Amino acid sequence: MRMRARAIAAALGAAALLSVGLAANLATAQTVRAGNLIADIDGKITPTKLPKAKPAPITLKLSGALRTADKTHPPAIKQIYLEFDRNGHLNTKGLPSCKVGKLQSTLTSQAKRACGSALIGTGRAEAQIAFPEQAPFSAGGPLLIFNGSKGRKQMLILHVYAKVPAPTTFVTTAKIGKGKGPYGISARVAVPTITSGQGSLIGYRSKIRKTFRYKGRKQSVLSATCRNGRLRARGDFLFSGAPKLSGTVTRSCRPR
Repeated sequence: MRMRARAIAAALGAAALLSVGLAANLATAQTVRAGNLIADIDGKITPTKLPKAKPAPITLKLSGALRTADKTHPPAIKQIYLEFDRNGHLNTKGLPSCKVGKLQSTLTSQAKRACGSALIGTGRAEAQIAFPEQAPFSAGGPLLIFNGSKGRKQMLILHVYAKVPAPTTFVTTAKIGKGKGPYGISARVAVPTITSGQGSLIGYRSKIRKTFRYKGRKQSVLSATCRNGRLRARGDFLFSGAPKLSGTVTRSCRPR
């Protein structure tokens, strides 16, 4: 039971990171395939009509699923690296932050009480676990996304609580950096091996929106401009024993 709990917690943490990382500039469903792996991603940013110069607040909703063409158990993700359009912005200056230590071994309700002012997103993650000589089983848990930034270093903290059936809490971080070329923001995470790759994410959904006041002015965690009628994102997903899954997404926006 303890092994199952750890495996599911790690798988759900990977799903959480994936949901945050892909939360860039997706407006309609997108399917990306590499060999036997297929990722279905669906997202929405509102509003789609944005200013050309001054960033405006946006709300992000994202859902997705990982599957295989031959219906076998998906491989485990080892690392995720993503880059987001330079016209998208993540603002954490003046926003309350949380520490990983405050969230360890907490229920969802306890995590909210401990770091509620730093909460910027919520959702749910689903994982599939396949042990030898056992039928694969699925498990899900609520996802919380907190601001963990300190000074100029931006970081997100992800919290997933699952009953599998033993209650387990998984806390991990996503490091934010600079992108290259047309991309302004990057996110990188190394996902731990889950019982030799036997646990894998199969679905997720998330919503990120947070407004706050700093020095008397209203701020938004996520904002964007629409300078040329499009927004872009790209990502690399490295798996255990499977081809790398990569893709670039371009979506339209309306300048105002």
